[in-house]
Amino acid sequence: MTIPNISFWLLAAALIIHTIAEAWLPEWEKAKPNWRSVVFNRLLFLDNLPIFIFAIAIAAAGWKLPIIGGILPAIGITHPIFDHIGLSLWGKKIRPGSWTGMLLFFPLSIWVYSIGYSQNLISLTDLLISGAIGLSISGWLLWITIKFLKTEQN
Repeated sequence: MTIPNISFWLLAAALIIHTIAEAWLPEWEKAKPNWRSVVFNRLLFLDNLPIFIFAIAIAAAGWKLPIIGGILPAIGITHPIFDHIGLSLWGKKIRPGSWTGMLLFFPLSIWVYSIGYSQNLISLTDLLISGAIGLSISGWLLWITIKFLKTEQN
């Protein structure tokens, strides 16, 4: 396995770790003595399963399909900025998953893009299309999060 291929698998692992930090850790904080209720929470698992499948599918596509592969690093750049920096500043408290988003997912996404650029694995057209798709997904995730936060406040 080459470095460009490994980079996508590392990025997929970063997304999975980030999702666990964002979804499972806050639930674990609420139910600390009863960790089994969080670890074996079927609804939480099913809710996040599409993200895990998405990460693995994108890693498998990698640089073989740069329009598809480029979506994951695009999300890795935009999601932490919108959802974690933006909403943390807006809410005046650090959101769950902010540390893994900014210190793991974001830099690995920059690294994956730099590998693609330096080794001519992604064209400008592929970058723009995958970037627009990743930006759209991040915008959708931001919209869902804001909607959830507003219902949580009421």
